[in-house]
Amino acid sequence: MFSIPFQRVSIQDAFWSPRLLLNNTVSLQHQWNQLELSGCIQNFRLIADKIPGFRMGWFFSDSDAYKWLDAASRSIATLPNPKISGYMDVLIDLINRTQTNDGYIFTYNQFHFPDSRWENLQIEHELYCHGHLIEAGISHFQATGQIILLTTAIKAADLICTTFLNSGLDKTPGHEEIEIALIHLYDLTRDSRYIEMAEQFIEKRGRQPLPVFAWKMIRENERVKKRSQILEKSKSAFISQNPDFKAVHELPERNQTKVQKWAKERFMWSALNGSYFQQHTPIRNQLKPVGHAVRYSYLNTATTMISNRFGDFSLWPALQQSWNHMIEKRMFVTGGTGSLPISEAFGRDYELDPENAYAETCAALGSMFWNWEMTQLFKDAAYADLFERNLYNASLVGNSLSGTRFLYNNPLENRNGYERQSWFEIPCCPSNLSRTWASLGNYIFTHELESISLHQYIGSQVEIPLEPKVNIKIESDLPWQGKVKVHINPKSKSHFFELNMRIPSWCGSLKSRLNGHLYPLIVPAPQNYAPTASGYDPRHAQYITLRRDWIPGDVLELDFEMPVEINCPHKKVTSCAGRYAISRGPLVYCLEALDNPGVDIFNCVVDSNSLYPEYDPELLGGVVKILGTTIGGQPLTFIPYAWWANREKCPMTVYVNI
Repeated sequence: MFSIPFQRVSIQDAFWSPRLLLNNTVSLQHQWNQLELSGCIQNFRLIADKIPGFRMGWFFSDSDAYKWLDAASRSIATLPNPKISGYMDVLIDLINRTQTNDGYIFTYNQFHFPDSRWENLQIEHELYCHGHLIEAGISHFQATGQIILLTTAIKAADLICTTFLNSGLDKTPGHEEIEIALIHLYDLTRDSRYIEMAEQFIEKRGRQPLPVFAWKMIRENERVKKRSQILEKSKSAFISQNPDFKAVHELPERNQTKVQKWAKERFMWSALNGSYFQQHTPIRNQLKPVGHAVRYSYLNTATTMISNRFGDFSLWPALQQSWNHMIEKRMFVTGGTGSLPISEAFGRDYELDPENAYAETCAALGSMFWNWEMTQLFKDAAYADLFERNLYNASLVGNSLSGTRFLYNNPLENRNGYERQSWFEIPCCPSNLSRTWASLGNYIFTHELESISLHQYIGSQVEIPLEPKVNIKIESDLPWQGKVKVHINPKSKSHFFELNMRIPSWCGSLKSRLNGHLYPLIVPAPQNYAPTASGYDPRHAQYITLRRDWIPGDVLELDFEMPVEINCPHKKVTSCAGRYAISRGPLVYCLEALDNPGVDIFNCVVDSNSLYPEYDPELLGGVVKILGTTIGGQPLTFIPYAWWANREKCPMTVYVNI
C-alpha cells in the first residue's frame, strides 16, 4: 500500500481549508513569536554567535524550534508564505552554526555542560531533540528542494549511528521519536544504517533486568538533579551581575487538573520499573499500553513502520494486541489516551475518570501517526476510523478558533472551567498540531496495483499514479453532514480498478448513487467484539470495494447517515456509572454551562428521545449543535467537544445522565 505525499494532494474543503490557512498565516506566526519570547531561539544565538546571555528553558527545548521548523516547512509546501520562510532561513542559519563539526547539537549541554554528551538518555532527551531536527531537515528539503538543513540532519544522524550502532542495552532514548525520524531518513536516502539504527533502538528496549534498570535510573536522576543545582547557581550568579535580564517568560497560570491519589508515587514507580519509558519488557512482549502516552504511541508508530518495511510478521501480535487492549480498556470516547496527570500516562484497565483525563494533545497526534501506519500495514478500516476520531476530537480540541490559544491536556469534564493558553512552559503540542495539519493530505489516499483506497473524506484532489494515471476529486460535507462525492477521471477511455472506501463506524445506513442513478452498495454486518471502555468501537468500520471499468466523468455519491449516538461506557468504568457520552458522525459533544443557563449540567437527566441536530451559523463560527431537553423539560444545547473553552471560562462535561 503506497501513500500519496501531501505535497501532491490539493485540499479544497469547506471545513479544513480555512483551518489550514489559519495555521499558515496565524498559528505559525504566533508560535514563532512565543519561541522568541521564551528564549528558545535565543538559545541558538548564544552558541552560534557567542553572545553574552544565559540559556533558558528545559533541556529539551531545542525540539520546540525544530518542530516549528518542521511545521513551517510542511505548510509552505502547499501555502507559500514569504514571512514564515524568512523566519525559517534565520533559524536554519542559527542551527547550522550551532551544530558542531561532527554533527552534535544540543544547546543545553553546549551552553551549560560543554564536555557532556549522551549522559542522561532516559531523562534529558538528546536523541528526541535530534529526531525532530532530522524530521525538520527532511520536511524542508521536500518543501523547497534545498539541502541546507537536510545536510545538517544527515550529519546528526551519522553521528548517532557512529555512536550508538551495536552499543549496549542501556543506549536507548527515554522519549521515543528518533526511531521515526531515522526511518523517514532511510526512506529518503535509502542508507540502511538509519533503519538499522532505528530497529536497534526498538529491539534493545526492555532487555535490561529490572534491578539494573532501576539502579541506573536512580543514578541518572541524581546526576540530572545535580546538574540542575549547578545550573540554578549559575543562573543566580548571572542575574545578580545582569539585573536587567528577564529570566522567566511570563506565562498565564496553568489550568488545574484533578489528580488521583498516589499519582506521584505511581509515576516514580513506573519510572523505576521501566514501564513509564516502555523499557519494562522487550517490544514483542508489550501487549498492553503502559507508561507515557506520547512515548507509547511514538514507539508503536516506529515499530509498525519497521514491520511494514521489513515484512517482520513477528511484531504483528504485539501491535494488534496492544492496540485492541487500548481501545477496549484504556481509551477515552474522544480517542484520547493518558488517564494520569503528572506522569501523562496510561492508567489501569478502565481507569478513565473524565475529570482526571489527561488526554494530552500530543498523545492524540501520536495515536494518529500510529493508526496511519497500522492502516497501511493491515489494511483494516478500524485504524483509519480511530485516526478520524482523534482528528476531529482529541487533537482538534488542542487549538482554538483564533489559532493562537491552545490546550495541552484535555479533560472530558471540568467543574471550574478551563482557559486556553497562549503558550506553555513545555510547548510541545502547538507545533506538533501545526505540522500534522499542514500535512493532512498524507492521510486521505493510498494506492496499490490497480487499487485505490479512500481513508478520510476530506475535500481534495489528487492524481493517482496507476498506469494510466487516475484523477480523483473528493467533495465532502464532513464533519457536519455525511454527504460525499467522489469524481473519478482516468487518463484513458476506461480503466478497470478497484475503489476501496471506508464505511465509518458511526454510519447508520448508506445510500449511494453512481452518475446520478441509485447504486446500492452492500455493507456487510460488522463483527461482534468485546465491548469497549468508552462505548466507541472503531472496529465497526469497514472498507467496501467497488470493482468496475471507470470512465472519465464518473461520479460516485455516498450519503452516510449521521444519527445522534449514545455512547455507553463499560460498566467497569465506575467513574461514569449511569452516565453517557453523546456523539454524531465523527464528533463527540459536550455541555458547556454557558449555553445552558439554569441547568445543573452534571446532575440533570437528559431525555435521549428529544435530541436532534441543528446547524447554527452564529455559534462558534458555525457548528451543528445538538438540541434537546431534560426529562423535566429544560432546554439543552450540546456543542462539539473540540470547540469547548473558546469563549468565557465555565464548567463543561461530556458525560450526562440519561
